[in-house]
Amino acid sequence: MIFIALGANLPSSYGSPRETIKRAIGEISKNGVRVLYQSPIYLTAPVPISDQPWYHNAVIGISTDQSPSDLLKTLQSIENNFGRVRTIRNAPRVIDLDVVAYHDVVQNNDDLILPHPRMHERAFVLYPLRDIDRNWVHPVSGKHINDLIALIPDGQDIECETRPLIMGIVNVTPDSFSDGGKFASTDTAIQHGLQLIAEGADILDIGGESTRPSSVVVSPDEEQRRILPVIEGLRNAGALISVDTRNASTMTAALKAGAGMINDISALTHDKESINVLRDSDCRICLMHMQGTPQTMQVNPHYNDVVAEVYRFLEERIQACVEAEIAKDRLMIDVGIGFGKTLDHNLALLKNMSKFHDLGVDILLGVSRKRFIEQICGRDIAAEDRLAGSLAALAHACRDHLQIVRVHDVAATRQFIDVIQKTCV
Repeated sequence: MIFIALGANLPSSYGSPRETIKRAIGEISKNGVRVLYQSPIYLTAPVPISDQPWYHNAVIGISTDQSPSDLLKTLQSIENNFGRVRTIRNAPRVIDLDVVAYHDVVQNNDDLILPHPRMHERAFVLYPLRDIDRNWVHPVSGKHINDLIALIPDGQDIECETRPLIMGIVNVTPDSFSDGGKFASTDTAIQHGLQLIAEGADILDIGGESTRPSSVVVSPDEEQRRILPVIEGLRNAGALISVDTRNASTMTAALKAGAGMINDISALTHDKESINVLRDSDCRICLMHMQGTPQTMQVNPHYNDVVAEVYRFLEERIQACVEAEIAKDRLMIDVGIGFGKTLDHNLALLKNMSKFHDLGVDILLGVSRKRFIEQICGRDIAAEDRLAGSLAALAHACRDHLQIVRVHDVAATRQFIDVIQKTCV
């Protein structure tokens, strides 16, 4: 993977340093670059220490056909367009964009040294880089990312914003369980996606087929008709575009249209070509557990040990991907709350989420507005009225340091996470 570090500690014409970084990520994605993943934003003291404002820092993982030198020119052009004025080294700036690593390339040219010659000294590079690739190894020193972090020089203050990334749901369907029909047109879906980004979504998950219990199967052609214009309308909006699909042909079309992630409820088992399509791509992949199919999954689901059986299934699917030459750092898992599980199964999984860290990949949690909330409360609650229960369930994501939460209510989720991170976790 290629890594770009972003930093800012002055406001720009786009707003605060945080907003400037989000806008810069959007601009990067418009220049022949696919943003595959981004870290949380960290607050870090300036290095060397001075009385200038603290920095906002992040790292993104990208893919591009540009050479390292051409990529550097692209980033410098964006810096100039954002109003960066180059003065003395380590001066305050509205935006700073650096290529810190380009696959395993090692070079020492006048314009660019790779890997970045000072990255091993910088907490504001290494911590967010680890959020993206916890198995990264420095191509020159051979040191693992954790070993590099252990050797960071003292005196670097950094506030680790470890909040889960927020995946906002964009259902371009007439029959999804919570918001079916609300965003079924291209224009309303795009506007909804833009609103979710404004509210704090890091990822948008676009789906063209409802997978609620007993849902009607949609053909790949119809699925693509629904979602492809929406992907094209949102691909440069500043969030990673994920597509919720189990069909290989839809995966191919979605990636071509600008998606950078595939979220498959079948963990690449529904369509035998899926794993081949994704092997030849560079996108992120979420593997979810489901017992049965959306049409059958809630017909008397049974497990002897739900935690062990879901763990074993996901472990096997990760191994299948690795054997198919899909890098493990591209994978994440979802235990599939509500997909072929009773209330007791769902509760057992939520209480044991931390065990799934042993799989060595990121964890996505999807609990938003799901029926188990109504079951816990013992009374009928319309899906759109389950926000409070959804947020309560998301406390597990913060407590157990899960990496991604998939939600309908982005603004409320962001507020909840910001507060609980500072007060309870």
